[in-house]
Amino acid sequence: ERGEALSIYEGMVNDPDVYVVATLTGAMTVAKMGLVLCEMIERGYVDCIVSTGALQAHGMIEGTGMQHFKYRAGMNDKELFEKGYDRVYDTLELEKNLDSLELIVRDILANYAPEGSVGSADICRELGRYLSENMPNERGILKSAYEHNVPVYIPAFTDSELGLDVAVHNKNCRKQGKAPLQFDPFIDLDAYTADVEKQKKTGIFTIGGGVPRNWA
Repeated sequence: ERGEALSIYEGMVNDPDVYVVATLTGAMTVAKMGLVLCEMIERGYVDCIVSTGALQAHGMIEGTGMQHFKYRAGMNDKELFEKGYDRVYDTLELEKNLDSLELIVRDILANYAPEGSVGSADICRELGRYLSENMPNERGILKSAYEHNVPVYIPAFTDSELGLDVAVHNKNCRKQGKAPLQFDPFIDLDAYTADVEKQKKTGIFTIGGGVPRNWA
C-alpha cells in the first residue's frame, strides 16, 4: 500500500499539470517532521498547504529557534508540568515557548496593516515573511512557503495557538482604541477555490484527516 501511494504521489509531482495540495494534521512539527515538509516545499513537490493551526504554531516555534525535546520513558508527567513542560505524546514542549511565540506574533501584527479583511493564508504569509527576513539560519514551514510562494491555509484558525495570538492582539487593539485585524475565513475559501478551478488537474497528498482534508 505504501509503495502504491508513493507511485501515485510521484506521478502527481512529476506531472506539470497537477496542482499538488498537501493536507496535514497531527503533531508533525513537534515530532521534527517540519523539516520534511520544508524540503518538500523547497523541491517543488507541494503547491498548496492546508493544515491545522497547531501544526503551524509548533513549526513557527522551531522556525524562530526555539526547541522541542524528546520524552523518555519513566519521566513523570506531574514533575514535568511543575517544571514548565507540556507533553505531546513522546515530545516535550516548554510552556514558555508558547508565551514567547505570542510576543513574536504580537510584534509582527503590530506592523501589519492590511487594507480590509484577511484570511489565514494572508496571516501565514506575513509570519513567513518575518521568518524569511529575520531568521536566515533557521528553517520553518511558513518560511519555506513564503519564499516559494506556496499558500498555507488554516481552516480552523481559531482552534490553534496562532488563532489565540491574533485574538489577544485584537483584544489589545480594542483596549488601545485601535482597529483590530478583521479576519474572514471565506477569503481563504474563495482564494483556494479560485486556485483549484484554474488547474488542469488537482492531487491531494494527505497526512492525517479531519478538517484540512475535508476542507481541501
